[in-house]
Amino acid sequence: MSEQLAASENGAVCTTCRTTPPGLFERYRGFLLSPGTLIAAANAFLLLLGVVASLAGQPQAARWLYLASALIGGAPIFKLAAGNILRSFDLTAGVMVSIAMVAALIVGEYSAAALVAFMMLIGEMLEDLTIARAGNALKELASLVPDTVTLRRDGQEIAVPIQAVRQGDVVLVRPGGRIPVDGRVRSGHAAVDQAAITGESMPLDKEPGDSVYAGTLCTGGALEIEVEKVGEETTLGYMIRLVAEVRTTQAPVQRVANRYAQYMTPLALTIAVATYFLTGDVVRSITVLVVICPCSLVLATPTAVVAAIGNAAKRGVLVKHGSAMEQIGKVDVVAFDKTGTLTFGEPRLTQVISLNGFDQQTFLSLAASAERSSEHPLARAVLAAARQEGLVTSVPEDFEALPGHGIRARVDGQQVVVGERMLTLEGIPLDGAAQKRVQELAARGESVIPVAVDRQVAGLLVIADTVRPESRAAVERLREMGVQETVLISGDQAMVAESIGRALGVDRVHAEVLPQDKLDLIRELQAQGRSVAFVGDGVNDAPALAAANVGIAMGAIGTAVAMETADVVLLTDEVQRVPYLIELSRSSLGVIRNNVVFSMSMNVLSVLLSVFGVIGPVVGAVMHEVSALPVVANSARLISWKSRRSEAGEPAA
Repeated sequence: MSEQLAASENGAVCTTCRTTPPGLFERYRGFLLSPGTLIAAANAFLLLLGVVASLAGQPQAARWLYLASALIGGAPIFKLAAGNILRSFDLTAGVMVSIAMVAALIVGEYSAAALVAFMMLIGEMLEDLTIARAGNALKELASLVPDTVTLRRDGQEIAVPIQAVRQGDVVLVRPGGRIPVDGRVRSGHAAVDQAAITGESMPLDKEPGDSVYAGTLCTGGALEIEVEKVGEETTLGYMIRLVAEVRTTQAPVQRVANRYAQYMTPLALTIAVATYFLTGDVVRSITVLVVICPCSLVLATPTAVVAAIGNAAKRGVLVKHGSAMEQIGKVDVVAFDKTGTLTFGEPRLTQVISLNGFDQQTFLSLAASAERSSEHPLARAVLAAARQEGLVTSVPEDFEALPGHGIRARVDGQQVVVGERMLTLEGIPLDGAAQKRVQELAARGESVIPVAVDRQVAGLLVIADTVRPESRAAVERLREMGVQETVLISGDQAMVAESIGRALGVDRVHAEVLPQDKLDLIRELQAQGRSVAFVGDGVNDAPALAAANVGIAMGAIGTAVAMETADVVLLTDEVQRVPYLIELSRSSLGVIRNNVVFSMSMNVLSVLLSVFGVIGPVVGAVMHEVSALPVVANSARLISWKSRRSEAGEPAA
């Protein structure tokens, strides 16, 4: 969503000027109106009408509807199969399905032909949907930069399109605005939320000389920024290119049916021709082609995957496509982003340390009262803690905030000064014990805010991004399940990331990494032959989510970019769903293997019976369709599957 910076008569920011979010049809218009989707819909509609007609006792009408469904749905399959053969003699499942459909149409088994076409088209349509989702992710990334920016030229402010900004220009960013360029602060002080780019959980105070990134949020204060990079040259622009490149270069997962078809298609044709020459019976040859169609094999994987996806959905896990459900069970490395994934992703007051005899609750009440008029993100954490304690706060008098330094205010007749720099500015020293305590807490990656009352240090407010209570249990469960390595990858400072890593018990920690570094780490693991799942929630996680074998996004607090790019979305933001999902996937892979073995066995049996003339085309077609029923029944067991932990009496994952 793009935030529009518009200069009003008094120069204020129009913080409510936002574009209306596009609806589902608008976002997926290209996919929904594509020929593939429309053909699949027509095939499914006619097939459904055929079933209704058959149940209504209208067999003749049902046959015509099935025929129409088979021809409409089969046309793109025939075209693609012919193209694969003519271009590179590639014997895909489409070639085998085309042969079987033609054979089924010859013997009048129109329903079988229509059903096989439907299964093939649905698979292609899901792939197209994945591509459409990736396109939406790129649009969401691009929308982090405002369409219009304010430049300062010759002492005046002018609004120009982002495309008109050049290196060396001076951009003005007001409180609540998105920074549109990469550059360096020329003047001003502000707290900047860089989570979108670096993943840092705590806003950073920016002052003249500091670097800033496009797409980050100016949460408090105003900045004048000298432009160094704009558009595609910015860090955000580079992220967009990375996501696009990863999506276009990723090797597609080869389907079981395609691997099967490479061998079975020439074998089926050879058997059919040999049967004709040995017996002179063309009916036997056609029967071979009918029964060897991989209908039950085509159903073996999708039915199990759909059942598993349904099981996951009941537990708040959205798996976007079947290949993700298959791949997650094969991962041996799970990499986590820190902020918002293993932690809550927002600053929280973790300790209130009173000094010099001040009562703790009185101290917190005074500090929260002073922060009531502050726009700084850390002020919200202090106020939230005071409300949670049920403390009464007063409206401050003579409030003054100096961006980058702190605040001073008069509360109930007492002078309150908040912030280490502000204390220094006021000439209020921290004694040796207080300084030592600040250094110890800062070494653990926590933000420490000293507060003085009437020129005497009253205490310390300790603020940090806190770990989710379920995160350590999830990491331990992954280790119990045989996942070889858990990795924490964070853009936060090393001491912060390492502190969180120790608390969670992960195997490795990588800190102070940018989006490109996250992507490089994922690719490095993959180059070692590892199958990697990456769990994240932010814009800066998008390249890694796209590159991982399985990308998993936190849904409730995650960004739209992360959710569009990922293969799996945890709708409830419960990271313990990751081990549950891996266990579910492993169970589904076992069901798929059983289905494949059964399907292959039935195909071999049907071919032998056809070659020796035991069954004809009609019986072969019936046997062909009936063989799919055990496959569907076996897959359906996954709908009610429960993890071993829940069966053992422990809470379900």
